[in-house]
Amino acid sequence: MSKPEINEDFLLLLIDNNGTIGTDTIDIVKHFENENKKLSELCGTNGNDNIDQIVSFIRTELQPKLPNKTFKYCKDLDKAYQSVHVNLEGGIKTFFDRRDLIYTNKKLTLNEKKEFDLDSAFRDLKSEIKERIELWFKVFDIEFAYDKAKAIPNVLSYSHRISGWSSPEYKITDNLKQEIKTNFGYGSVSYFFLLFTFKNIQITPLSEWIDYRYSNFSEVIRYTRSFTSRIPVVDERGRLKYYKTIIENEYWNYAIAFTQNAANLSLTNEDEFVEKYIISECEKMVNGLQTIYADSEFDLIDENQFDIEDKDTNRYRLDIKGFELVSFKTEKIIGALDFIGKIIEYNKIIPTDKYVSRIKELNKQFIPKVHKAVAEEKVELHQAKNELANFLIGHNKLVEKDKFYNNERIRLREKFKETYESEHIEFMAIFMNSLDQLAKHNHKVNLHTENIQILINYIEKYNNFME
Repeated sequence: MSKPEINEDFLLLLIDNNGTIGTDTIDIVKHFENENKKLSELCGTNGNDNIDQIVSFIRTELQPKLPNKTFKYCKDLDKAYQSVHVNLEGGIKTFFDRRDLIYTNKKLTLNEKKEFDLDSAFRDLKSEIKERIELWFKVFDIEFAYDKAKAIPNVLSYSHRISGWSSPEYKITDNLKQEIKTNFGYGSVSYFFLLFTFKNIQITPLSEWIDYRYSNFSEVIRYTRSFTSRIPVVDERGRLKYYKTIIENEYWNYAIAFTQNAANLSLTNEDEFVEKYIISECEKMVNGLQTIYADSEFDLIDENQFDIEDKDTNRYRLDIKGFELVSFKTEKIIGALDFIGKIIEYNKIIPTDKYVSRIKELNKQFIPKVHKAVAEEKVELHQAKNELANFLIGHNKLVEKDKFYNNERIRLREKFKETYESEHIEFMAIFMNSLDQLAKHNHKVNLHTENIQILINYIEKYNNFME
């Protein structure tokens, strides 16, 4: 018998045991075991066409029990396009359409005097039907388990696999609140964060910029701890392409344990809690800023991997130069000014003046480099604009020539091809290359323009804060 799995067979609960924070589980009750057994029989390994029987089973035995509804359910927490839409009639139509397609493909194949494996085609279809309906069972069962967990009086929070933005806040102790920030089902921009608020002060030593490229939207998330892994993806030559986001249901074990340990420590030894979750985090952040200021090569580590104990810690070398290096340092060092307001709030609990002073002093040392980078980018922009102007002299002549050919195409109509065919083909190759070069010149101008504006914005942030 396979080992029970979190968010498959049970929910993991954080509970209040009369003043001590503990954990428990609640079974995800399988409400459709008899129906699932019948479904398995109907969709067995044989390749016969019994789609009519399957549809009859759906209409008579499932339709009265399964509501048509969209469930915010992630089959895979770190993959895109997740939510499950239960629509029995829509599913039935799809099953009939797929059956018709099988027979159509069989007819076409036989007409071409080729072999067609009808049994294999129906085995595949019935396997897909079984997988889809079993998913419908799962989403219903876990929704029922959520409702059951919410009704338990001493439950503080519980695991879930809800797709999209979710950030419920739970009161764990009189002084500690926990917000579970998740965005499951968004592919590489999926996340799993915990945010603690202690005595009405958020503990946010970490932040992450989430860029939803296809939605033209971004957000900055501040958090106490992340429960996300990233693994390197390389090309065929072993060169790094990108880092893939990994979030698994088992990570809930670490998230719940992290909250349990923090909460119990805050109850038994508040001074030690402050030392571990506030003072050490401030120290870590400021020390990291000083490293960023001093170095040009960085070994970056996913902070969360210290919590994912059975995973190897991934270190990767970031070696950047020129504007990219200044931009990286600027975002980290001057961007840290945003955290000073939060650090000052900690003064209600611990003295934090030294951290504020260290961040300010680091910014004073660094700001001349930002001004120098702006001056260098302005030189680059001036050069890029000159290069574009020189390029446009020749390119505009090609634009006029293209207009000439377009007018001739209208004037000559069918005779255009015999009059200009060879020279027009040669011209279009030159013109298309010139358009490509134009795009590169414009990109270069836009890039330096944007770089300057980014740095100026940071300089304004610095000036406003230091005034």
